[in-house]
Amino acid sequence: MTPRAPTPHGRLLVVDDDPLTLRLAKRLLEPMGVPVEVARSTPEALEHLELGTFALVLTDLRMGDAGGEVLLAAIRRRWPTLPVVIMTSHGSIETAVDLMSRGATDFLTKPLEPAVLLPRIRRALAFADLEAEVVDLRRHRREAEGAGGLSRPIVGTSPAIRRLLERLPLAAHSDASVLIHGESGTGKELVARALHELSPRHARPFVPVNCGALPESLMESELFGHVKGAFTDARTDKTGLIAEADGGTLFLDEIGDLPLPVQVKLLRFLQEREIRPVGSVRSQTVDTRVIAATHRELPAAVALGTFRQDLFYRLNVVPLTLPALRERREDIPLLAVHLLQLATRGTSRTGVHLAPDALIALSAHHWPGNVRELENVLRRALVFARGPALTAADLEFDAVAGVRRAEPSMDAVDLNTPLPDAKQALIERFERQYVEQMLLATGGNLSEAARRAGKDRKSFWELAQRYMLDPERYRGQGPTGTPR
Repeated sequence: MTPRAPTPHGRLLVVDDDPLTLRLAKRLLEPMGVPVEVARSTPEALEHLELGTFALVLTDLRMGDAGGEVLLAAIRRRWPTLPVVIMTSHGSIETAVDLMSRGATDFLTKPLEPAVLLPRIRRALAFADLEAEVVDLRRHRREAEGAGGLSRPIVGTSPAIRRLLERLPLAAHSDASVLIHGESGTGKELVARALHELSPRHARPFVPVNCGALPESLMESELFGHVKGAFTDARTDKTGLIAEADGGTLFLDEIGDLPLPVQVKLLRFLQEREIRPVGSVRSQTVDTRVIAATHRELPAAVALGTFRQDLFYRLNVVPLTLPALRERREDIPLLAVHLLQLATRGTSRTGVHLAPDALIALSAHHWPGNVRELENVLRRALVFARGPALTAADLEFDAVAGVRRAEPSMDAVDLNTPLPDAKQALIERFERQYVEQMLLATGGNLSEAARRAGKDRKSFWELAQRYMLDPERYRGQGPTGTPR
């Protein structure tokens, strides 16, 4: 009979052959409001798991003949999504890396300290809830695609994405021009394609154009076409991209890079629905809907005189905004799962999945390159990872991504948050940034980083582990070249 997989909503199971540790763990964890059960051996722990529903297992590494490693392997075979946190009196980086590669959710060293234990258990429980939500959302997404949804779905459940998805069908069924605002890499073309697919024009062409990639001297000819003899090398008539999209949609990406003379002609087309190819004396009517996108602040460009105000208003009839990935962190796990599926589709690596620590590391990253950077990191991990599970150690972030932007100031605190919670969040944010910058400054040299921080090596490593900062990720990035 197939064992019933424990769900995130259940009890905590603490496994240790030391009665004192069991009593201490139970006393520390029960105030969290989750029932705690104990077991003194691996066989006893497996009996508990067979009979009940558990949210997490906290187990000692060394227990007689069948310790935490045996229990971890058994749980991964029978309940692959159940979080397992390992504790031991003999912690080392090598042991932690080995256990995480075998599927452990986290690694703690004894003696148990409330300041370390409780945040790590809360994080593991939160991740279990998140993983269950990811599975549920992935199922809903498959159902939506099977019911005739978008060919390239927009993935996310954050408030900003929900608002966008609510507006898309309404905007799609209008012929009004749309201007999509968002940083580079946020998926502006994906939104433009969704607008086209949801519109009555979906059977006609969708023509994407990157205005920044077209040479200025050829931009007018590319967009509006030309007639034979209009200029040197114009040996035949050429249909412009606006005419190619007749009946469909023209997507003008990076519209802010359009030269002023071409802006004038585009404005005329939007007003009159007519184009005149270069060198022609006749205009032709074209039924093309224009969707534009930009990462620039166009009102600022208007003020500087580099973008026409009348064209801005013509394009900005329906404004849509795509948030940066760092502004919708709750979407990162689901988005990462989706992108990994796309990357492995049609390959021999269809069984590859993201380990819990990888999802936590991805969620903690700042993502200056947004979704495009996330996709690159996952594809890079696929190249070098050997096992079926991509772990945090397999993730290599771009060097430019290591430079974090300014954290929110004190003026940006949420005044709806109680003072103790807001204070704790601020402390954790400072600690994480401090440890990350120290690792970056020392090139991942754990001993040197600990010395500069005024802590012993073990304590600094535990602090780095609390925020899922792997010192190996920073190797060679800083000025320090001394051995670790």
